[in-house]
Amino acid sequence: MAYIAWIYGRSRELGQLKQADIRVTMVAVDGTVWADSEAEPETMASHGDRPEIKQALSGGWGHAERRSETLKCDMKYVAVRVDNAEGVALGTVRVAMPVRGITAQTSTMTRLIWQTAAVGLGAACLIALGLAYVWSSPIQRITETARSLSRGYLSARTEVHGGDEIAQMARSLNQMRESIAGQLSTIERQRKNLEYLIRSLTEGVIVAGSSGRIVLMNEAACRLLGTMPSGEPESLGRTGLLRDEAKVNLDLLVGRNVRDCITQPQLAEFLSEENKARPDDNAGEGSSGGQAVKEFRLQVEHRTGAVHLLARCSRIGLPSMANGDATDSVGRMVVLTNITELTRTIRMKTDFVANASHELRTPLSTIRASVETLEQMNLSDDADAAANFIRVIGKHTNRLEELVNDLLHLSRLESAAAEFHPEALRLDELLDDLYTRFSHSIKSKGLVWDLQCSESSRDIFANGKLLRLVLDNLVANAIKFTDPSGHIWISCARLGKSISIEVRDDGCGIPKEDQDRVFERFYQVERARSGAGRNHPGERGTGLGLSIVRHAVAAMSGTILLKSQPGKGTSVTLFVPQPA
Repeated sequence: MAYIAWIYGRSRELGQLKQADIRVTMVAVDGTVWADSEAEPETMASHGDRPEIKQALSGGWGHAERRSETLKCDMKYVAVRVDNAEGVALGTVRVAMPVRGITAQTSTMTRLIWQTAAVGLGAACLIALGLAYVWSSPIQRITETARSLSRGYLSARTEVHGGDEIAQMARSLNQMRESIAGQLSTIERQRKNLEYLIRSLTEGVIVAGSSGRIVLMNEAACRLLGTMPSGEPESLGRTGLLRDEAKVNLDLLVGRNVRDCITQPQLAEFLSEENKARPDDNAGEGSSGGQAVKEFRLQVEHRTGAVHLLARCSRIGLPSMANGDATDSVGRMVVLTNITELTRTIRMKTDFVANASHELRTPLSTIRASVETLEQMNLSDDADAAANFIRVIGKHTNRLEELVNDLLHLSRLESAAAEFHPEALRLDELLDDLYTRFSHSIKSKGLVWDLQCSESSRDIFANGKLLRLVLDNLVANAIKFTDPSGHIWISCARLGKSISIEVRDDGCGIPKEDQDRVFERFYQVERARSGAGRNHPGERGTGLGLSIVRHAVAAMSGTILLKSQPGKGTSVTLFVPQPA
């Protein structure tokens, strides 16, 4: 009985677990209730017929679900058989729990499972987002860097640390950026060098594509041809000619039709697409480096006068894109060279030969005719006539000698091997000697000689022969073209680092339209100005004096200035530079 009382006490203690809704019942083998946590055993009927009890006694444990008459609710029963040490069944222990409690615990467990799953899912999402950020951030930086590189921002680079594939890809991208930047820098430097070279050329360069549109045209070509693109300021004028000091926006010409920009028909015809397939395109062409070159000359009227150009035209291959593939198209290139000075020089040489021949032939013809006449004359009967012919021969011989001397002076002044070393001279003594040489001519015409030489200009550093040659020609011209009783002034002064020597007369003067040409060889103004007029008949210069003066002054590294007004006189001033 003590054992049963102990069991009863334990069942009561277990039954006090109200929060778990657990009922514990101990049943003997015969079905007698020994103890119960919810009711008094004496009041309880035999439990031997309970299904869970039967299953426990026969099989070791059993379970059942039914309504409890004691607790008036549906219960879940689980019974376990209890054996003694010899394996003989003593009874069973049954545990019961309300079905609603189980359901509640199941719901709680389900809720707990779902909450745990939700927390786990949230944590997994956060971990996934963190990993995605950690992994995608470098990829995003790499992508932004690649986009920046594709837009041409070569300063962009990405910093990714580590040794994984993403870091290796970032380093490869940075290396590619540096390589592209280096190549573009080289291309840009070469482009600028080429652009500077083309811009610095004094020759004009024009390149037209196969479509007849301008691909390249440098500023020299614009200036030589007088081309002004649309969009230039109206202050440049509306004549289509370009001022030398004007700046050209060359971008306005690229892509335009050749005929819209170039008014020279022969040049425009060659550059335009209509001329590319003509069979006579090679007519008159030379060859340069295997390329056919066609040459012709152009004359373009500028504001300052006519400009003569030599155009060298050739075909060239131009790269183009067709269907995404690089192909070569046929273009045209023209190189324009300014040959105005060369043309003028050739013309001057031609004129020089013609004028020299004429100037030499005239006195020679006169001398020859006089000699032939003298040979046929009876000198004893026609002594006076013979003397007159002898004077004619002497006069023209002097003219020939004067002409030959001037030609020799010019030849020496123009010789590249000629050297004229300066020396210290007394300018006042040189001018006194100049007056002595021309005193007879001055006095015979009754001219007034006025000399003014400042104290600061009496010492001059120059080549004596050249300075005497210049002054001799200037004074000779002043005497020759000044009327009797006229006035000749010579004044010297120091101006800064130069000494100026002015030879001025009040003679007939030089018309303005002839003043730019009087320094040319054999150029002479109308006969009244050249010495064959009524006031000085029979006198005529060689036409070489001022040309000799110009070359001699240039040989002394000096400059010359001419001022003249018809009827009032002429002033020629030379500036001889002096050492510091």
